[in-house]
Amino acid sequence: MRKQFLISVGLVLLAGCGGSANLDDPRTAELMALSAPEHYAVRTIAREMVGRCPAYTYDEVLASAITNERVKNGQLVAAQVREAAELETDVKRRSLAAKYGTSYSRLNTCTVLDDETARRTPVSVLVYKRG
Repeated sequence: MRKQFLISVGLVLLAGCGGSANLDDPRTAELMALSAPEHYAVRTIAREMVGRCPAYTYDEVLASAITNERVKNGQLVAAQVREAAELETDVKRRSLAAKYGTSYSRLNTCTVLDDETARRTPVSVLVYKRG
């Protein structure tokens, strides 16, 4: 129990280092308040977009801290909602494509991440600019 607490504290402290946000950020609270399928869909979208935009990186430390908080609060984890999360991810991909007027595969992900960050959307809490 003490070891888990210390790990959680360490993740919380690291979440504020070098990333775009921490657990106290309102965007984090918004992301944590989403249903499990929506939450994991946002995380998948963030990872995909970062993979296509070298200017951004995915905040793994913050994502782990959020997972720990969700588990602590009794919320479902990714494995429990895999199929629903996949469906929700597809919905979110289509929504982004419609929002930016192109197919998801043709999105300029750096521009999208800049815009999502400026709008302070849940996706933006999981990514930050390199450098």
